[in-house]
Amino acid sequence: MIYLDHAATSFPKPPEVLDAVRRWFSEVGVSADRGDGPHCQDARVEVAAARSLVADLVGTRSGLVAFHSGATESLNLVLRALLRPGDGVVATAFEHSSVARPLVTLQKERDLRLHVIPPDADGALSVDAVVTALAMHRPAVFVFPHASNVTGACFDAAAFCDVARRAGVVTVLDACQTAGLFDLRVGADFVVASGHKALLGPPGIGFVASRERELSPQKQGGTGSSAALAEHPTRWPYAFEAGTPNTPAIFGLAAALRYRDAVARSAALAASVANTVALAEALVRLPGVSLVAPTGHARAPVLSFVHADFDPAEIGAMLAAADIHVRTGFHCAPWLHRHLGTELAGTVRVSPGPDLSPAEIAAVAAAIG
Repeated sequence: MIYLDHAATSFPKPPEVLDAVRRWFSEVGVSADRGDGPHCQDARVEVAAARSLVADLVGTRSGLVAFHSGATESLNLVLRALLRPGDGVVATAFEHSSVARPLVTLQKERDLRLHVIPPDADGALSVDAVVTALAMHRPAVFVFPHASNVTGACFDAAAFCDVARRAGVVTVLDACQTAGLFDLRVGADFVVASGHKALLGPPGIGFVASRERELSPQKQGGTGSSAALAEHPTRWPYAFEAGTPNTPAIFGLAAALRYRDAVARSAALAASVANTVALAEALVRLPGVSLVAPTGHARAPVLSFVHADFDPAEIGAMLAAADIHVRTGFHCAPWLHRHLGTELAGTVRVSPGPDLSPAEIAAVAAAIG
């Protein structure tokens, strides 16, 4: 199979990740804070290592890293913790449903003032547009993605965070498309990412890493605390975690973060982007194909296209028949398609990894043309 859906989840996973998950199931079998025996101690060591590795990735301390079932849960909890009734919040048209849907719900529940910044004419998002939106709407929170999961447009997160900080606005960075490839030390107050994309971890694990703030609990339950408390603890990271954790996925994430260090991330990004550019060059030569991509800007290894004669789902079926796996449809980005003119059927999305060969790129073009 030619796999072109790394923006959804990376595949295949490194053997080290599989071994780490297997070790939990075959040798450990318990949660970190649910006992004092050697198995629990083993789990505690690895969970602490995972927190430390994520903290290094983001540029914070390990006590400010909380694990959840995925970035969706992390984003829901962070937005609920930050936004008060009547608050203003600025987002972008590039948001994933994991941001857009919680914001729409909170807008109804808490009478939020929600403003969505549209894309620039070239498909990107400028610092000037952010400056204008923050000055005009004076929000409490600015939430934005590091890169679009539809077009691959990559944004100047460090500049966005600097502008927001000077305006007294809290920033929430959705780094799902860039964690594992790009530098996440951009000054965001909160960084949220999933573990199963370019970080190369297993599904079922995501995190929020805070730069310096501890948010109040948004769900309550067991934490394995040794104290017999009727109320949920308020100290991070346990304040932002509740219930039995997905410890095998945390083991896998720790292994993935060790596998792909800073040097490996840089090499993977360069190779993946080069493969994206090569795919774009091959696709744009095909009759009827139009690319949906930013022009002249930094990009993540994600590319969308449409065909004049075929629905995206039909293109997806043609590629699947050639054992090529892509993503078709709306990619959980409800606001962006209105601006792209693709709100009726969406796009075909290709998101290569670093190991795509020239022969495989040619095979993709041949399956369509």
